[in-house]
Amino acid sequence: MQQYSGQQQEIPVEEFNSMNLNSFSSTARERVICGPLLRYIGTDYVTRTYRASCLIVSTDTRAPPLHLQIHSASNEGSKSMVINEAQLLDVFRRQYHFWRYEIQLPLISSRQVVTYQSDAFSPKEFHVPAYNESFRFMFYSCSGFSDIPQETKDKFGEKENPLWADVIDRHKVMPFHVLLGGGDQLYQDCLIKEDFMTPWRDEKNPSKRLAMELSKEMLEGFEHFYFWNYVKNFGPKGNPIVATAYASIPSVNMWDDHDIIDGYGSYPADMQNSNCFKVLFANACRFYYLFQHHTTMELAPQHGMIRGSIPTCNHIVTTLGPDIALLSLDCRGERTKYDVCRPKSYDIVFTELYRTIPASVKHLLVVTGVPIIYPRLSTFENAMEGVATFNLATLAGKTGALGNIIGGSLNKWNGDPELLDDMNDHWTAGNHELERKKLVEKLQLYAREKSIRVSFLGGDVHCCGAGRFYSKDMRDKEQGDPFFMVQIISSAIINVPPPHALLTVLNQNSKYNTFNGNVEEKMYKIFTKSPNGNVRQNTKLMGMRNYCAGYYDDEKGTMNFWIQAEKVVGQKGTMGYLVDAPKLIFGEAGNRQATMSKEQLLQEFVEKQQQQQQQQQPIQQHIMPHQEHHHHRPHLHHYVGGFFKQ
Repeated sequence: MQQYSGQQQEIPVEEFNSMNLNSFSSTARERVICGPLLRYIGTDYVTRTYRASCLIVSTDTRAPPLHLQIHSASNEGSKSMVINEAQLLDVFRRQYHFWRYEIQLPLISSRQVVTYQSDAFSPKEFHVPAYNESFRFMFYSCSGFSDIPQETKDKFGEKENPLWADVIDRHKVMPFHVLLGGGDQLYQDCLIKEDFMTPWRDEKNPSKRLAMELSKEMLEGFEHFYFWNYVKNFGPKGNPIVATAYASIPSVNMWDDHDIIDGYGSYPADMQNSNCFKVLFANACRFYYLFQHHTTMELAPQHGMIRGSIPTCNHIVTTLGPDIALLSLDCRGERTKYDVCRPKSYDIVFTELYRTIPASVKHLLVVTGVPIIYPRLSTFENAMEGVATFNLATLAGKTGALGNIIGGSLNKWNGDPELLDDMNDHWTAGNHELERKKLVEKLQLYAREKSIRVSFLGGDVHCCGAGRFYSKDMRDKEQGDPFFMVQIISSAIINVPPPHALLTVLNQNSKYNTFNGNVEEKMYKIFTKSPNGNVRQNTKLMGMRNYCAGYYDDEKGTMNFWIQAEKVVGQKGTMGYLVDAPKLIFGEAGNRQATMSKEQLLQEFVEKQQQQQQQQQPIQQHIMPHQEHHHHRPHLHHYVGGFFKQ
């Protein structure tokens, strides 16, 4: 068997071929239309087990076995395992089967490379860190184009996917252990132009539009659109470079509005409750959980997700090694124009944070989709609210750059100004300011009690930047300031940047704000030069496509965020901008972290977990049986245009 030497190596295709796995590969691979897709679930520190899953979508009525070869960096040789069982999650129109493989690997003291293959696809590989090592991650958002001209897509390299190609190149040199999808992993915007949407588009009376009963053609059209749009964006034929990344680096995703439809959750209640939007959301929900989480809405809690206040909302709390925790908030599943998440959801996720995060963790990453810290949009929001004509700039009394920004057409869905739903999406919008304040204060308390540095990851806004909360009397003493929190803004990895004029206005409107008492918020001035070396006037926000590479510095205890911005539009190659978050040393928890080793803190956590498991009595009636055998067909819900039949 080949041994892993710690250097990049070719996938051992010959080794797999000698096992006669490819006997029927040509026909099997033709039947797979999407996958393999990898997803990271979490780490069980009690059993030292790494949990992940692999998804394929195929016409196979029986799932082929999944063969794995595990190579150790410490030259301990290779181990092989076979996953003969796969879970059938769903079947699309009695033809395409969603097969989910549960992957559980033992974590050891050295790094591992896992090569996996079946007769449905050629060999792939992914990297697993050592037991006491934290993950290297890549955060991204907006991985698709909105409704823009094809010539613009060509200019930005739609086929070449230069930033994803850059990610793959970086992965070959210093492998990523996980992809963090911050929302808009694909764009459903072209839905409005589909033929089956003609009745909706042609109906100009808003009341009749809201009351419209959907025809069978429309019901089937929604289901068809969402399924095939995922296949196009995640599959190897429609998006080969992205598909390569998804097969090589396990993902932890969270949706935002474009995974559903532009602005979803920020429209008025009558629009959100219309028959059209209910069917739209049901289909978006179904395929979001299948393609992005390898689960269903019903099974999500069994597959590593945290149920919110309603079944369509599921958060994620996990660890990325012993030093990093991740909270990915579902800001769409229960969203309304007035709530991003409901109070019950916050109670649930914070209970989970306190219950499951080891004392060895020094950094908590909070993914929110839309950034928590971002220049205020109050100027735009006030101009947009209540406007019902096309000439927004005139009514706002603005000319020049600002007039060009807010002038234009109305929203295709409900006739509101085009940017109003985007403004309602922001945490700093009037509707969400109090909720934002309460969330940050809860995180401030968590940071104080656990001596954990909190950092935010957000996308959505199609530009990059960074900001922070900080205590006014603790400047240059961040290591002892629990209120110091960094915001990383990384967007978009594919979509085009906003107008330069918009970023100029936001830059001018991004002075410091008082958060509460002694705590202020402010944007960093990190973009003194463009990726091409030119001096920049706008040093806070940069309209270049980008992604963020994150690394934990074990020696210093800092979290290093590298914002990798595109050098030349449409060409592979990025320039890095560093923002680091220092470790927090605060209170009793900070003293324990300073005086105890990572291994001691982990062992203490494991012993507590074991005690809790012994004390808890299993409540079997609340646990659904886990259907694993690939020959066993689980009961599948019947869908009518995405709705579950009652």
